Amino acid sequence: MSNDVNDDVQAHADSIAEALRGLKPNEQHRKSQLFSLLYPVISDLLQQNVTQKSILEKLGEMGLKLHPARFKELMAAQAATTHTSSTDKAL
Repeated sequence: MSNDVNDDVQAHADSIAEALRGLKPNEQHRKSQLFSLLYPVISDLLQQNVTQKSILEKLGEMGLKLHPARFKELMAAQAATTHTSSTDKAL
């Protein structure tokens, strides 16, 4: 009898685990992750005097729609992260 109860609990745990694995990150987090991967390219383009507007238009065409204020927030966050990680490597 005890074994049946344990099997039932294990089956239930497996079912819950499978449901949890099916969860996806929210859209905001997904956009942040994608932007993080694209940051080096975006940064290079800005240094080459490509306009923020052009970059935002192209990102939007490719499925990453960002408001200009959000773009600036993400740029600042990535710059801080990049600066921190390069400072850490120098130590």
